[in-house]
Amino acid sequence: MRASLEKVALRPGESFACREFSLPRFDSPFHFHPECELTLVEASHGLRFVGDSIERFETGDLVLLGSNLPHYWTNPPDWRGMARSVVVQFPLDLLGPGWLAAPELGAVRRLLGRAARGVHFRGRAAAAAARRLRTMTGLAPFARLQLLLETLHALAAAPGARLLASAGFAPAMGVEDEGRLGRVLDYVNQRAAEGVQQREAARRAGLSPAAFSRYFRKKMGHTFEDFVNEVRVGRSCRALIDTPEKSVAEIAFAAGYNNLANFNRQFRRRTGMSPVEYRRRHQT
Repeated sequence: MRASLEKVALRPGESFACREFSLPRFDSPFHFHPECELTLVEASHGLRFVGDSIERFETGDLVLLGSNLPHYWTNPPDWRGMARSVVVQFPLDLLGPGWLAAPELGAVRRLLGRAARGVHFRGRAAAAAARRLRTMTGLAPFARLQLLLETLHALAAAPGARLLASAGFAPAMGVEDEGRLGRVLDYVNQRAAEGVQQREAARRAGLSPAAFSRYFRKKMGHTFEDFVNEVRVGRSCRALIDTPEKSVAEIAFAAGYNNLANFNRQFRRRTGMSPVEYRRRHQT
């Protein structure tokens, strides 16, 4: 698993990519690319990493990513099914240099500026955009381009759109980062429930523990410990909803917590409520 600059492949006659994916699981590594990206999750669930943002995603999730913003969608180890998505990737100079300076595209220009931190959409605007994206993949090139512009213009006015990465996040990724973060994320995702050691993560990154601690916080915007807790709590949220027959203690231990009090503390810190309250609210 490599964290690197991704080359977006275009077909003859295309100025941007519009693809449907149906895979056993999301398999793209932690990566970035100069193209902006609009991703619709048609079927799947798991954790979404955008810059220093770590959140659960579900079917219907719609996110716009700016140029060179690191991102990564991952399914839990026990995921069974097909992970389906529609992904549109387009360059900032889609219609040539300076096209976004046109006054008619002011709202789109501002939206793409916000996308430098990633933008999450919900509600009717997200549902309408999802319908357009499903249609887009089967259109002729000109109609596809026209529909992309219409979709971006509509999303620019979407109420409730939310930024993902923090204001202080600076995605300073380069060639020297290739492989390091990918190996660490792979390690955490595979071993979060069994037990994760920062020393082992540092070894996989090829750094001393002290250097790794500084490096990880700079690149991901989290300490390594906080990152692991985000992953564990995110998975626990899903388990609380999907397995009502399991107790909170069972879910905590399955997520990798040996201490129930610590699990409750970490859960409340990230969700604003206790595991019991979270389960009750979502059951209602």
